[in-house]
Amino acid sequence: MSATAPSVLKHRPEPLRPFRVGAGGFVLLGTGHLALAAAAAWGEPTPEQEASSAAMRAASMTLLGLERSTLDLVNGMSSVMALFVISCALLALFAARHSPTLVERRTAFVWTLFATSLAGLAIAALLLPPPPIAVLTVTTCAFALSLRRAAP
Repeated sequence: MSATAPSVLKHRPEPLRPFRVGAGGFVLLGTGHLALAAAAAWGEPTPEQEASSAAMRAASMTLLGLERSTLDLVNGMSSVMALFVISCALLALFAARHSPTLVERRTAFVWTLFATSLAGLAIAALLLPPPPIAVLTVTTCAFALSLRRAAP
């Protein structure tokens, strides 16, 4: 063994790399969602999709004087939530870059992202198709690994 072997053995695995994977997965999740929503909006709907959209257009809701169809509410909320996922992930990456101790120590910063990812995975497993389930599985594992590698 070389003279540097003991220092290598004492070195903790780096928690920033898996953290970046998790946050990058959130960016992928949001951009993928927006891309699929745009493709669906520009594509030719099946008769079943058209019937569903027509029923959602026919049903409306008024809140604070604004009337919106159910279709508008679903599409609007879906797009806004995807943008928020992307924004939060980019902010997390920015914060970790400028203040790596947020990730290098087990702080509420990473715990919050881990809990959000885990909750999203549970919801995705119940309600969504395989792609978001796969992405959220990766993000949850990445944030968990980052927490495991972080100093207490």
